[in-house]
Amino acid sequence: MDMSPAQIQRIMAEATRTVAEELSDVSIAVDGELPIGLDGVLFRNGPGRFERGGRRYGHPFDGDGHIVRLDIGPHGVRYRNRFVRTDEYLVEERAGRMRYRGLGTNLPGGVLGNVLRFHTKNPANTNVIWHGGRLLALWEGGPPHRLDPYTLETLGKEDFAGQLQNRFSAPGRWLTPLMPFSAHPSLDAVTGELVNFGILFGPPDRLMIYRVDGDGRMAPPQAFELPRFSFVHDIAVTPRWLCVLLPYAEFDLPRVFLGRATVLGSLKLDTDRPMQALLIPREGGEPRLIETLSGFVFHVAQAFDREDGALVLDVIRYGRFPAVDDMADLFAEPNQDLVPHLERLELDPDRRHCRARRWGERAAELPTALPGSLGVEHRILYSVGAPPGREMPYLTSIQRLDTVTGDMRFYDLGPDLPSEPLPVPGPDGEEAWLLSLVYRAGQDRSDLLVLRAADLEVVAVAKLPHAVPFGFHGNWVPRAALASDALFRDADPNRGAEAQTR
Repeated sequence: MDMSPAQIQRIMAEATRTVAEELSDVSIAVDGELPIGLDGVLFRNGPGRFERGGRRYGHPFDGDGHIVRLDIGPHGVRYRNRFVRTDEYLVEERAGRMRYRGLGTNLPGGVLGNVLRFHTKNPANTNVIWHGGRLLALWEGGPPHRLDPYTLETLGKEDFAGQLQNRFSAPGRWLTPLMPFSAHPSLDAVTGELVNFGILFGPPDRLMIYRVDGDGRMAPPQAFELPRFSFVHDIAVTPRWLCVLLPYAEFDLPRVFLGRATVLGSLKLDTDRPMQALLIPREGGEPRLIETLSGFVFHVAQAFDREDGALVLDVIRYGRFPAVDDMADLFAEPNQDLVPHLERLELDPDRRHCRARRWGERAAELPTALPGSLGVEHRILYSVGAPPGREMPYLTSIQRLDTVTGDMRFYDLGPDLPSEPLPVPGPDGEEAWLLSLVYRAGQDRSDLLVLRAADLEVVAVAKLPHAVPFGFHGNWVPRAALASDALFRDADPNRGAEAQTR
């Protein structure tokens, strides 16, 4: 289904309206049959507030984090939602107006209202993960926020027993007292180890690597100096390598500090130059730089080590960096360079060579795969996408790629906007179900779709009590994993009883 730029812009404006209400433990209707064995909680994060004091944020990326909790099981589906109560959210809620700059939003008042205003809001709006007895709302530019997994109450910033404390230079500690903890950690579902990163601005610019064991204990962070500043949203982790794709990026920080530009508005990426892959051996040794492709990568679908020594990455690549200082510009006119595709990079660390190929011509973003061991190859990858020939990054399909046969299956939703498809394994660990929230275009409502993963057939639809804005990432938690958490059970013995009564 093809639509004009004006139609797409209208739908995107509808899909980024502020959520007006917070609901608690609401039973919602289900059409179809929920699968037997689908028993757990879907957590999902994304921007939920897009304005303050009658002024709209300059970019949806600045929208305050809004957590959705969908409890799914034999009882049906129960719904709860809450905004993340960051320090900045609470201050602005009391003031009834903007008090902080965002990545893509300056304060009212022009230059005088923004000059030397260094504090940027942490909206905690990009991902929500369950790990080591903690439910964490993540944003790549700052520390995570810990949430109660049942009530979604914000419990405060999480610094992992002080390990996120910035111990570098005094100016850096003043600007960034807690180091950034990215919204894209890599989890080993077998050992429970979580590996994450953060980019700490310098000089020198540093890549921080964090390792958190299955009990939530963080080892002392590792710091690697970067060859230059870059903009990195996701990295690849395998048993042998940490791999960071580095585009050529530059912030005009003087203009930002003088209040003449937003952070995102000052970002310039040279996507005509090939990105470099920075390969850091996990067992020690000198990092290596390999030229790859031009363009830009937000998300890494998977990474694995091949027996011949190659490092293989499946990534979502844009031909040109999306000008994220104004989201509406993405849909103003056709531009094939802004349509993302799933591509495979095969890196030879010894010869420092890259070979690339594209997995077909369907657009793709927000890739996922079944949980498993870190760095083990996944045959099946899921994503949202669009048919070949669409000239805008307007993604309206749920997709399943078989990387052995190259077969791509898809379920198209017309004008509706599906969110990241989250796979739920069956008892044997193989693919069973996909969960995706869908914004219904022109209807001001959202649904939860339950699809059979193998053929993308919709088996159940849960109708949410209100519209949920188009968001980013989430996490499926089996009920046994949530209920067996000793940290929460010991902290509040009533929580276990509360969970059993739902």
